[in-house]
Parts: sequence; structure tokens; C-alpha cells
Amino acid sequence: MDLQARFGAFLSMHPPEQQFALARRCEALGLDSLWTGDHVSFHNPIYESLTLLASYASITSRIKLGSGVYLLALRRPTVVAKITSTLDALCGGRLIFGVGVGGENPKEFEACGVPHKERGARVTEGIDVVRALWRDTPSGPARRSGSEAAPTRRWPGPAARATGGSRMSSSPSATPRAWTRSGGPRRRRGGASTASWPGI
Repeated sequence: MDLQARFGAFLSMHPPEQQFALARRCEALGLDSLWTGDHVSFHNPIYESLTLLASYASITSRIKLGSGVYLLALRRPTVVAKITSTLDALCGGRLIFGVGVGGENPKEFEACGVPHKERGARVTEGIDVVRALWRDTPSGPARRSGSEAAPTRRWPGPAARATGGSRMSSSPSATPRAWTRSGGPRRRRGGASTASWPGI
């Protein structure tokens, strides 16, 4: 078991050239990973997370690229599986796909036409769909998202992180491996536990 501490950077939003220069600098300094947050609507300007990570993929070669965390409940999981599998292939398997429930901004869910109270169930279901698509195994229809899993890829999926509190992290298949600044090994106010699934 690898217990070596590794450090990454969570960059705030900057004009493009400065953003790219910071990403290159993080890699040159030997940091292990580069992270971005995710919101559709937020109180501060924020780049779309997977688009930003794709831009980092083309200007870096070693550093891991992570979403910390992606609000899966706001998107169709079939499309997310396609985007993340493509991004993982283009960056040479460096993607760490962190998924979260969110909910601190109910208006964000309203803007996306997603019932705020369904976010946990949607994320749980979405993770199942995305994992099945990464494994090239149809999973059946997803009730809440209106998606039906269809194979999108034939290579292993990105490293996955699910952030959403004790219920999700207590799954028998979930083994905690990493934490971002928003969470830790136990659920706490304003934060969440992070777990990953080996062998995806």
C-alpha cells in the first residue's frame, strides 16, 4: 500500500495565458496534481471544469488532472461518461474524476431543471451509469436522468473519486484513497468524505 504524501494545486480563475502559465509552473515544480472546482452557476466567475482540464491536458505531460468535485446531478451521465473517457484518453490516463453532490446553491439546480432534493439519488445513479459505460457494459435505463447506458469506450476509465458524505463512502466497494480541501475521512459540516473505487 502506497502511503506517500502527494501535493496538488487548486487554481483560481485567471485570464487564459496566466492560467496556462500557472498550470505549467505547477508541473515544473513537481506537484502531483492540478484540480478545478465545478459549478454551472456560482457567486464568482468560474471556468467550466472539464473544458479547463482539457486545456491543461494539451500543455502538460505528467501532472494528474482532477475535478474536485464535479456536480454530476446537474448533467446527463451518458454524456459525462463520453466526455470524461475522451479527456482521459487525450491526457494519457491522468484524469482523476471527482464527483460531488453539491447543493449549497439551490438556484443552480433550479437553473438546470433538477430537483434539489433528488441530487443525492441522481449522483448515486449517475455514478453507476458512468462506471458501466467506462467498463463498456450497458447498465439499463437511468430513471431520473432519462439516460440509457450504451458503450462509449474500450479502455479503463479515469481514477474515480466520489464525494458526498458518509452514505456514499460507506459502500463496500468504496475504499478511501484521497482527500481534497473540501473533505476528509469523516463527514463534517461544510465538507464531505471522499472515496474511490479501485479497478475501474
